[in-house]
Amino acid sequence: MSTIAVNKSRYAVKENNAKKVSLKERLRKYFEENAETITAGLLFMSGSASAYNLYCSMR
Repeated sequence: MSTIAVNKSRYAVKENNAKKVSLKERLRKYFEENAETITAGLLFMSGSASAYNLYCSMR
């Protein structure tokens, strides 16, 4: 819990109930949510497959 000054005579209390997540957990969540896009982009750059068709079939 922290106190924030709203103006000279009023203060507000900010509740900080959000649990801090580690960088490893945030990266894992990012890769889980964007796996299709990342895979299609890597295949497009390597030229080994039709990235657009693969992306459409994964969605």
